[in-house]
Amino acid sequence: MSYQKRNQFQRVATVVVLLLAGALVGCGDETTESGSAAPAPVAVEIAVAENQPAPILTQASGSVEPIRRVLPGTKILGRIEEVAVREGDRVAKNQLLARLESRDLEAAVNQAQAGVRMAEAQLENARVHHERMVDLHGRGSVTDKNLEDVTAAFRVAEAGLDQAEANLTAAEVTLSYAEIRSPIAGSVVAKKVEAGDMASPGAPLFTVEDTNRVKVDVRVPEAEMEGLAEGDMARVVLLGRQLETPIDRIVPAGDPASRTFLVRMMLDNPDGSIKSGMFARVNFTRGERQMLRIEADAVVTRGQLTGIFVVDEGKARLHWIKIGRTDTGTDGVERVEILSGLKPGEQYVLSPSPGLLDGTPVEVTP
Repeated sequence: MSYQKRNQFQRVATVVVLLLAGALVGCGDETTESGSAAPAPVAVEIAVAENQPAPILTQASGSVEPIRRVLPGTKILGRIEEVAVREGDRVAKNQLLARLESRDLEAAVNQAQAGVRMAEAQLENARVHHERMVDLHGRGSVTDKNLEDVTAAFRVAEAGLDQAEANLTAAEVTLSYAEIRSPIAGSVVAKKVEAGDMASPGAPLFTVEDTNRVKVDVRVPEAEMEGLAEGDMARVVLLGRQLETPIDRIVPAGDPASRTFLVRMMLDNPDGSIKSGMFARVNFTRGERQMLRIEADAVVTRGQLTGIFVVDEGKARLHWIKIGRTDTGTDGVERVEILSGLKPGEQYVLSPSPGLLDGTPVEVTP
């Protein structure tokens, strides 16, 4: 065989091999496609994203305070003889909380009482003597000077009784300081002394709070004060409950350091279920605006990213979104504001299952 014929034969053989290889590859692809079962679509419930009128909310947090809080103490120095209450006890107005040792004070009262009795006897003697001298003066038996002296002695005796009675009152008041009583009805929330301790004048010994009504104080930034007024309704979230109450007071002077203003709400608390110091969150409504909101259970998280599944051509597509405020409507459904990543009119998946992935075929349930 010549060289040219042999070369031509090799080229033809190469072409035949390539054609056979292509045919085999085509048969292999066709087998793969026919042998692989497409995944079954996942049933999902959807909703349509749309702009909705929503309140412009201002949210602030604060704490619960009693309507009244007092710190009973004593005005005198003394040793505690008895403590009559414990923390948590309910007390009535003027109920005894503690008693100081008071034997010296009781002795002072007894002494003052004796002084009153002495002054009364002296006054009675001066009165009788004065009456006698007036009678004698009328009959010309005594001089004017004698009558003047007797009259002056009678007035001194009257003043002496007044002084003795004043001393008795002062001694009784001082004795009353030995008993520490509650100035209000409420609950004892702090007890700082035990029997045998020394009590110092002016030092608080107890803390008593009246929580039949409580106040909720929050600090609102100055940028969000516009539209708030006393009497406007506010929603206080406390102990898992939402309580509607009007704004009781807005303090007009702000904090120059934080640029916030104090806003106060009042709540009735007859059963005492609301305790002082509890955390409270307050929502204020300052008008209304249109915003794109979706149900909160449609939102999924992947690490630090937030997303939502959108139905597109029969498949779930994961869109990363940026959310704003979250609030609960009057229907009890929690909704979130969508700032970006979702457009009005798009269909999103409600309560997506944990196994739902980007690109998973879905079937919309009615």
